Amino acid sequence: MCRFVYISLFCLLSISLWADTITGACGDSLYWSFDTETRHLDITGKGKMQLYKYPAWTNKNITIASVSFPDSITSIDSYAFEEQQLTEVVVPASVKKFGKDAFAQMPSLLRFEYEGEGYAESENGILYNCYNLRYFKGITRMIAYNDALDTIIVTYGYASANFLNRSYIDDSRAYDKRLYGKYNATPKRIKTYFFPDELEEIGDFLLCYAAELGGITIPEKVRMIGPGAFLHCSSMDSLVFEGDGIQTIGDSAFSHCTALSYISLQDTIPPIIHEHTFDSVSRSIPIYIPSNSAQRYQSAPYWSEFFNFVEPAPTAVENIPNQSAKNSDFNGKKVLKNNQVLILHNGKEYTIMGQL
Repeated sequence: MCRFVYISLFCLLSISLWADTITGACGDSLYWSFDTETRHLDITGKGKMQLYKYPAWTNKNITIASVSFPDSITSIDSYAFEEQQLTEVVVPASVKKFGKDAFAQMPSLLRFEYEGEGYAESENGILYNCYNLRYFKGITRMIAYNDALDTIIVTYGYASANFLNRSYIDDSRAYDKRLYGKYNATPKRIKTYFFPDELEEIGDFLLCYAAELGGITIPEKVRMIGPGAFLHCSSMDSLVFEGDGIQTIGDSAFSHCTALSYISLQDTIPPIIHEHTFDSVSRSIPIYIPSNSAQRYQSAPYWSEFFNFVEPAPTAVENIPNQSAKNSDFNGKKVLKNNQVLILHNGKEYTIMGQL
């Protein structure tokens, strides 16, 4: 009888010692372990995820609060984290395929970051119904519209209508160098938006009525901005063009951007603008332009209405004073260069010496 009791106690003790970790496989060379106390899922190994092939956390009624991936994982399966309780997800650049609804139905998710900078195959609905998501970095096709979005960094784009998971390109999945929007359908809280470097065209109404959007930087390869692209972005305080090839800026593209404090261009030949391109924008704001180009701008249609042209356009990068670095909200446009966030303030770029 005593021996039975001792054996029972030993078995119970053994179970309790191992009960805080559950393990399994999720691919031919991919493995997972789940800590029941912290609710953290740790994935190790390499290769693609294959949940249909191996019994995984999805079969064990596990609720996940956090997850980590190895740099050698190559895919994330459909429904892998649907309805979990993640608040932050960082997916390594090694992942080149995302299954349907991989991170869908998670009201808890606040931040999603895909570290890849190029193409990755992704089904629709990757972040479907993650309606509290505030920070997004990744491919436009992954994201769905929600009013909580604060910061969007596009690393690779599909033609999209305000992040509604619509793709109008063929099965070759070629990069579509256009982004366009839908009238009055932009996330209302969006403050920061970084465009992909390869972008060539900003289409109609992309970020119209984004009333909290700060200053923006137009990538150097952009040749055209469509009508109404930034209509009624009433908090936009700066407009910076990185390249010298902008050809056309559409009617009402920056209409009612009443907070604009300056525009910086690299073009010696003024881009074509229209009567209402800059409606309600003060004509006295500084327009930074290249040397020896003021006369062209002063005589160009509708540019001639501005009267504060400054040569040359600023390019120097300086340091923000330490006292300013203590603030979490800088008074200036955030720009992204070589993966470093800079502040553009009063026509100059500054490095950030504190934490954003």
